[in-house]
Amino acid sequence: MKPYILALGALTIAITLATPCTPAQSLAFDNTAFNAAAAPLPVTSSASSAAFVTLSPAPRGTTQTYRPFSALGFATRVGLAGTGFDIATPLATKFNLRAGGDFFSYATSFQEQGANIGVNLHLRSGHAALDWFPFGGRFRLSPQLVFSNNNRILATAVIPSGSTVTLNGQDYISSYTDPLHGSGRIDFHKVAPGLSLGFGNVIPRTGGRFSIPIELGFYYEGQPSLQVAFTGTACDPNYPSSVGCESVDLDPGFQQNLAAFKVRNNNNLSYASFFPIFSVGFGYRFW
Repeated sequence: MKPYILALGALTIAITLATPCTPAQSLAFDNTAFNAAAAPLPVTSSASSAAFVTLSPAPRGTTQTYRPFSALGFATRVGLAGTGFDIATPLATKFNLRAGGDFFSYATSFQEQGANIGVNLHLRSGHAALDWFPFGGRFRLSPQLVFSNNNRILATAVIPSGSTVTLNGQDYISSYTDPLHGSGRIDFHKVAPGLSLGFGNVIPRTGGRFSIPIELGFYYEGQPSLQVAFTGTACDPNYPSSVGCESVDLDPGFQQNLAAFKVRNNNNLSYASFFPIFSVGFGYRFW
């Protein structure tokens, strides 16, 4: 019987070893495996670390603030008023304050009906303008004020002896002993409002330092004033020179005709109440 008993015991031990783990053991094993899988893994490569990098937001574009003297521009120009310059500074994004001056001189002489005439054109003026760029580009509208307006026209005339000058329809002969000398001038108002439009910003808003400003407009200076004076002796052609010649300062008829001449020509100058503006320049922004 002993061999059978030993064989049965060996079979029982073999079956026991071959039996799977109990449910409790299996649960414990599963929990251990889960906890091991859930543990964070150490970062060992640059590729894996990139997954945890947070990108910073892109920087926003900065907007420049324009205020007085935050920028300064300078421009030279040439136009109907002569050569000139402008200095500008911004007031806001679409506004500039601009000021400058214009200068021009011209002199000539000629003969008219025997009289030697000299003319001197003298243009000197300053201006201040508010440049408005309604669309934010280069086009602008500019209300402005012309001040220290020293524009004037000077003329002199020498009437040779025996030559005739006509005033208000009356003829006068220049004396042989004391020829007539005439002088005249046209003056303009010292202050005048104006309006212009143009292209080009002396202080560019889109970068760059150079500009080519162009301006077209007018300013209203009112009717100019004509002043005419004569010295010397005038002779009435209807009388002999011995009795018909008299100094113009003492001749009431001559002074009356001269006053009528000035009134008529002052009225003719009404067209000169508007002075045109046209110029082309070159500008540079300092900062």
